[in-house]
Amino acid sequence: MTLRPFLILLLLALAVALPAAARAPTGVPASADPVQFYVFSFTETPAAEAAQDVVIGALARDLTVDPAVEGVVSFRTEGWSGAEALLNDFGTALLDQDIALMRTAPGAYTLIPRANVPMILARGGVLMTLPEPATAAPALPMAATALAPAYGGERWWDSAWAALLIFFSGALAGGVAVTAGWTVYRRALAQPLQPSPPLRLTDQSRADWPVTGPTPDPELVIPRFDMPSQDSPDRS
Repeated sequence: MTLRPFLILLLLALAVALPAAARAPTGVPASADPVQFYVFSFTETPAAEAAQDVVIGALARDLTVDPAVEGVVSFRTEGWSGAEALLNDFGTALLDQDIALMRTAPGAYTLIPRANVPMILARGGVLMTLPEPATAAPALPMAATALAPAYGGERWWDSAWAALLIFFSGALAGGVAVTAGWTVYRRALAQPLQPSPPLRLTDQSRADWPVTGPTPDPELVIPRFDMPSQDSPDRS
């Protein structure tokens, strides 16, 4: 077994994955919003009338006006703008008069009192208003800014080529382990077997009775079944 097949597979995977990762788009482009030149100047104009001029007259959108809407609005704009930005700007001016402009469906809007906004939001409506300015964060030192992690950014291990690289790296490591184990096993088989040392048995049988020598004190000797009693006749 050799490492050549694993190296070939790893090189082929890198050759396929790296060009695909280079061609992958880095981000999702924002939806195109046609920009046009708009000029509006409302001064103490009834809100329903101003909304019809902006939503229906300029943008050709559907508009429904709640009969409960009362009040006037002052709004002025002049310049290039997209439809979404214009509606948000106009909706912000309406909110100052407790009137809300909401999108209820694609291309459909409604003008309602501000108190009814939660009800329309619960039905999936969208309030047309400019986003509130975010609170500026305190400036960080240069070193802290350089070392701060970019959370939410693109991470290399989330891409397809990184997954392939990790997979084939694991396969390569497994192939190396199998090859090393097979090499050790073959070397063990090549070594001659050492004969085991001979087993020698010795005769450890007890000596025949009676035991020659001084007669032991019967009170200090533990009796055994294979010891002849002193009162028994001589075995010889």
